[in-house]
Amino acid sequence: MENQKEHFRHILFCYFRKGKNAVQAHKKLSDVYGEDALKLRQCQNWFTKFRSGDFNVKDAPRSGRPIEIDDDKLKALIDSNRRLTTREIAENLNISKSSVENHLKRLGYISKLDIWVRHELKEIHLTERIDICDSLLKLWMGCVTMMLPYPPYSPDLAPSDYHLFRSLRNALNGKTFTADEDMKSLLELFFAEKDKNFFERGIMKLPEKWQKIIKQNGQYIV
Repeated sequence: MENQKEHFRHILFCYFRKGKNAVQAHKKLSDVYGEDALKLRQCQNWFTKFRSGDFNVKDAPRSGRPIEIDDDKLKALIDSNRRLTTREIAENLNISKSSVENHLKRLGYISKLDIWVRHELKEIHLTERIDICDSLLKLWMGCVTMMLPYPPYSPDLAPSDYHLFRSLRNALNGKTFTADEDMKSLLELFFAEKDKNFFERGIMKLPEKWQKIIKQNGQYIV
């Protein structure tokens, strides 16, 4: 069984080197070995691992000893996709989910709106968030029309993250795709159904969030 899993991973890596994406590789694998060979999510996780520069297809040894995790490899994996779950990271690195959680905590990472960010904001980052939110509130109350600046390290203040992508995640929940066209069709339908009011609601939540940032001395909105 383990040899078969590794065999599938070698096939995925071969398709990765040929420039195929995870959906295409999953379809080709399923055509030969059946739908139960590997799930699409597993293929996507392995492709994420390959893109991070880790081409090892073997499982990590299970000797009972603490597994050493390469900090640079973990950071590269997160940088390649900041929306990875701890389970997906664990599968990519062939380690336990609890090991990932402990290591991310030690490195100072925390998931905000499903995006990995630094948990401990430096004083300069806190000050920047407060100053920009204060300026934005004054501009908002003065009804000034201009391009609004975006505070650094602030996925909690991006309408795309707390409003648009959250709605999109709900629409994609539980769905799998065997072809790019299927995913494209769903996305086109998703955006076609969203009227101007949907996007306006996300933007109109900003003043309240700016006030919270100032009240919390720049800390993330939980």
